[in-house]
Amino acid sequence: MYELENPSAEDTRCDHTVILDHLRGEYICTECGLVISREFVPPSYKINPSTETDHRNSGTHFVALGDRLNIVDGLGSYMGYQFSTFFVDKNGNPLSSKKQTLFKRLKYRYDLRARIDKQETDYRSLMVLNRVCSMLPSINQNIKNRAAYLYQKFIKDLKKGDFYNHLNLIAVCLYLSVKEYTDTVPLNIKEIADAFKKLHHRVTTKSIIKTALLIKPKFKDVFQNHQSTKSEDYLSKIIHKITASAEIKIRLAKLDRTEFQYEKALLKESQTILNSIPITARGGRNPYILAAATVYAADLKIAKGSKRRAVLTQQLLSHLTGTAEYSVRDHWRGLVYNYL
Repeated sequence: MYELENPSAEDTRCDHTVILDHLRGEYICTECGLVISREFVPPSYKINPSTETDHRNSGTHFVALGDRLNIVDGLGSYMGYQFSTFFVDKNGNPLSSKKQTLFKRLKYRYDLRARIDKQETDYRSLMVLNRVCSMLPSINQNIKNRAAYLYQKFIKDLKKGDFYNHLNLIAVCLYLSVKEYTDTVPLNIKEIADAFKKLHHRVTTKSIIKTALLIKPKFKDVFQNHQSTKSEDYLSKIIHKITASAEIKIRLAKLDRTEFQYEKALLKESQTILNSIPITARGGRNPYILAAATVYAADLKIAKGSKRRAVLTQQLLSHLTGTAEYSVRDHWRGLVYNYL
């Protein structure tokens, strides 16, 4: 039993069967044709509530990522989602198999072209930066982003011939970004060059320094904010390399000493020795090698105080720290020995 929507009509009640007219969207009586009420049919495309499983109406359906720091992106929108391989129309209905194949091919062609078209050199340089950063455990995301930012900044203002090549430039940017973040373990130029060599790139310590000297006059504001790394900054890194060695662990076990005790005593004694050496006396010596020679001197001093055999030798120390044995000996006898 239904009532009419129009209260002014004479018949306000109907006891017959009612059906829905899908064309008009009205409920009508099967006997007399009386319109009982209307059905408001939802439109063909509606804004659905956001759910975790259905993102068809999400604002990220068509996105334009633009330029990211450490990669070269396309400036247009993606087809569908960024990594999707299944396509639907505006109503959320799947496309036909032929159109699926077509859009898959177009999406692949577009994404590949947009990433490297006219930016091949920058793309390869930033890819190398990502690989090098993954090989160096002390490099975090902030350092990598800063290096990529400096690279893009330098590229915009430099002309062809102002520097050797892009890989040397990206190595300089990585070194500068590492020096900005003083709370991380410092890296020297040799370690950065070795990481590039492992990827079979001809980047050397000498080429990195030359590239830095070439671009320094044009970017004095960037270089003047970087202070020289002191030997004290390398102590914890060198001592950690030493105590992590299997050979050192065997020697400590023979002396009935734990790694923690040895590391703590070595760090304390090394800091004491370096504090006694004035900055003017260090001259232009390599701070990393000076720190290694100081650790060697601290080990000798600890062994002498405990009347035991020294744990380190110059040959073993040079092998663990990646320095030349004669360089350690020169810094030890030429400078550190005088302040013991």
